Amino acid sequence: MTDRTPDGCADVLGGISAYLDGELDSTECDVIERHCQTCPSCAAVVAGLRETIGLCRGAAVPIPDAVRAKAQASISALLKTPRP
Repeated sequence: MTDRTPDGCADVLGGISAYLDGELDSTECDVIERHCQTCPSCAAVVAGLRETIGLCRGAAVPIPDAVRAKAQASISALLKTPRP
């Protein structure tokens, strides 16, 4: 069973960076992937960050510090926002 409690979402959101960077073992990846199959909110966050990372990696110019700071603040706010 997938944990869709606020804590379950917080666990997933807290591990997204390591997940997208390929730093988690297969068991941890499976937990995130199963959760995202039943939680559209977390699935949208993972998909959006995956797309953003791809765009940033393909950027021909460095990302401005202000943009990087805003993205980090947005992610921090997501992690602190209570889930229904």
